[in-house]
Amino acid sequence: MIDLRKLTYYQTGGGCDKFYAPTSQTELQSAVSDLATSNTPYFILGAGTNSLVSDRHWQGVVLSLHKMNVLEVRGDVIVCQAGVLNASVVSAALANDLAGVGWMHRLPGQIGATTRMNARCYGGEISQVVKSVTAVSAQGELRTYRHASMFRGYKDTVFMRNGDIITAVELQLQAGDKKNIQSLMRHAERDRIAKGHFLYPSCGCVFKNDHRLGLPSGLLLEKAGVHRLAQGRVFVNRKHANFIFNDGGSSADIVSLSLQMREAVYQQFGIWLQYEMEFLGKFSPDLQAELQRQEETDMGNSNYLALLAVRGRCK
Repeated sequence: MIDLRKLTYYQTGGGCDKFYAPTSQTELQSAVSDLATSNTPYFILGAGTNSLVSDRHWQGVVLSLHKMNVLEVRGDVIVCQAGVLNASVVSAALANDLAGVGWMHRLPGQIGATTRMNARCYGGEISQVVKSVTAVSAQGELRTYRHASMFRGYKDTVFMRNGDIITAVELQLQAGDKKNIQSLMRHAERDRIAKGHFLYPSCGCVFKNDHRLGLPSGLLLEKAGVHRLAQGRVFVNRKHANFIFNDGGSSADIVSLSLQMREAVYQQFGIWLQYEMEFLGKFSPDLQAELQRQEETDMGNSNYLALLAVRGRCK
């Protein structure tokens, strides 16, 4: 049995019956085709950085892409398999004086997942540099995407909706000045450290920003007072209220705390936050029901409008 706690940033999760780490696109394609034929449940585990694995034993298969980690630099294009770490992409770009991915410095995770969720930070977004994507469908068919429509918007892509598994990504970068690239990298690193990103096991931001609002979710969470919340040995990062830290708790503790955070913002501001963190495996029926619960966002809520006005005067 594989202990999934050792493969996730939160360091939580149960075990699984079968674990498979293909080394190539062909191997992954074959595995997915076989799983579809046998109707065997499975989920994809990248670097385990933006996901929460259930404490319950998973009776299906876990597919890990960490062995699909080949990276090539071809002029101003970086070609990488899905399991290549973001850190490796940034290092390769810097070594070749290529600009476009410095904002990913110290961003945990693999390039396949970064592309799948259209990651964004420090003024950069992966959609700005992706040239093409190769993916495997849920039936094991190979597909190539070369059009911008694969990116639907902020942290939203076709891959999050159609279930295709990204196997390789081509990044179109541009010649840059090494000092400027390093300056952006230092800025990203300093900000992450200042916000305590690496103090405890975490998965990064729990909730997405809603860009209709004009306010980041972290600010709404902070003003709702969630930085004082804790669930057992799981607690909110006091320097960045959209982070949950784990100091020896369980996945169930993390889910319970996240639900309290979401409810606090809703009660205070009428804003219903959407999860950025993804949930893998099966959770208890009561937690699953709460995770799937939806409420309408009230952008006319007086507390939200007051906060928005104060925030606007401070800019």
